[in-house]
Amino acid sequence: MDEESQRVKGVIGEVGLERNDDRFNTFNLTLNMIVDSGKPLTFEQAEALMNRFRKELLGKNVEIAAIIFACPTCGKEFNTEQGMKQHLRRIHGQPKKATTRKTQPKKSTRNRTTSKKKGGKK
Repeated sequence: MDEESQRVKGVIGEVGLERNDDRFNTFNLTLNMIVDSGKPLTFEQAEALMNRFRKELLGKNVEIAAIIFACPTCGKEFNTEQGMKQHLRRIHGQPKKATTRKTQPKKSTRNRTTSKKKGGKK
């Protein structure tokens, strides 16, 4: 099995600290990950995947690689895709991609006030 097929993709849902039981003033970092299976799962499929992860990952040493987004122009690396896109716009002058938005009819900008005479002198 190649390395790419063994990778698990997902979103980190929570990061926390836990006090280390062995040493009072030390802590362990905990990660909660929502796994992206690439397709919707039935209950049976999700349960099988959960059991596989328990068997293969619980109590094991694992290594999590950071996801790096490299600038296609200069190669500078960023932690987020948004950061890399912002770099492209600011440093390399690449414009934002046009987004398609539903356009609503423009409202008239004319003031539609009715002129009423306020109670005047008789």
